[in-house]
Amino acid sequence: DTRMAQAQQGIFYPPAPDVPRLQFLTSISTSADLGPGAVSKVSGFERFVLGDEETEVSDRILKPYGMALDDGKLYVCDVQKRAVEVLDLEAETFGYLTRERRMTNPVNLCIVNGIKYVADPSAEEIFVFGRDNELKTILGSDLDLKPVDVDVRGRRCYVTDMNKNQVVVIDIGTGEVITRMGAAGDELGQFVLIGDMALDEQENLYVTDKLLGRITKFNREGLFQKAFGQAGDSIHHFVRPKGISVDHDGRIWVVDAAPEVAKIYDSDGRLLMYFGFPGDTPGSMNLPASIFIDYDHVALFRKYMAPGAQIEFLVLVSNQYGKKINVYGFGRFPEQESAIAREREASTQDFLAQTSPSVSRPQPSSNQDRTRPSEAVETVRMQEIANIYYRSMYLYRNGRYREARGGFVEVLNSGQIPPPMAQTIRQYLSDIDQHMSSGR
Repeated sequence: DTRMAQAQQGIFYPPAPDVPRLQFLTSISTSADLGPGAVSKVSGFERFVLGDEETEVSDRILKPYGMALDDGKLYVCDVQKRAVEVLDLEAETFGYLTRERRMTNPVNLCIVNGIKYVADPSAEEIFVFGRDNELKTILGSDLDLKPVDVDVRGRRCYVTDMNKNQVVVIDIGTGEVITRMGAAGDELGQFVLIGDMALDEQENLYVTDKLLGRITKFNREGLFQKAFGQAGDSIHHFVRPKGISVDHDGRIWVVDAAPEVAKIYDSDGRLLMYFGFPGDTPGSMNLPASIFIDYDHVALFRKYMAPGAQIEFLVLVSNQYGKKINVYGFGRFPEQESAIAREREASTQDFLAQTSPSVSRPQPSSNQDRTRPSEAVETVRMQEIANIYYRSMYLYRNGRYREARGGFVEVLNSGQIPPPMAQTIRQYLSDIDQHMSSGR
């Protein structure tokens, strides 16, 4: 179909000429996105609970927040429907988990061994559903919670509590509080507007603060470890960080709802990459809310992958407007890498041919090394400038003028290019300045 053709043509992050690590695969908004024969499974009870208004749009996601993949099914907390939707990706059906009328505003959920834990800040409880999707128990009823997010490891149920701006850890067997992390406030280890959380392989906890614009890390014992990020409007700042996830290699994935972008950090809080950006084009984001990483269902999306793609895991981002669930694949893309390398090599050879062939192809004598030290240094520098020129030309041709400008200036100031080529680059810079001044 059209979506598959778009995906196979390739939407990658970062875009060329950088080496791609992430491919946009597809988006899911309605039952029709599950397949041509997809059907809605809405029981009479669910019609009674959801009401006529929601039943009319029973086969579409309205305003998603948290989500999880389990056993071939995508579970979505729809805050507009106040229900948990179940999209069976294999059977191509659209139904609901919610059969418990006391659940009034499910926002986030996690699934462990088939058990579903759903955070409902309006009901002020954690609802626990069994493998049969029937309500088994409720956690936090007597703890004065407003649970925003939930995760479970062993007997420990981690809950971000908007009421006290802290993380509460509950014993899933007894319902008793094991420990609390953080407190209300703007100091390190505290929260002003606590958001979502994620656990890494060592059970370190990462928590977003939607107002302070930072990520706070605690260890398993609840001790503050570090914080990174701050409120601001540059790419290195956060405006409204919400959903967060951690992959198996310790990379931290965060969605920032206001600039409508997802960012990837290493375990030390250094920015590695960002992707998404606002818009209605495939792969773009529209008020993103949550991000979820999955290693178990890659095969279900293989038909959308670029030829030869080696996908390690899926990355799902929920959008409260536009396309509701975006699905990306993280990994390696050998065919795209080879195409980028070929284009880079051709551009480099063209650059070297225009500049100084005698330097780019030094001829060794019978009694000397291939290049003298000064010639070797000059060749390396020439290659560096050639790479900058190639990247700048690619950015210029694709309308990324601000990025291209810096590269062209460096090439122009390098002293490595002949006057005719310098004049051409000055013309590029003049054209870029005109584009930028006109706001195009």
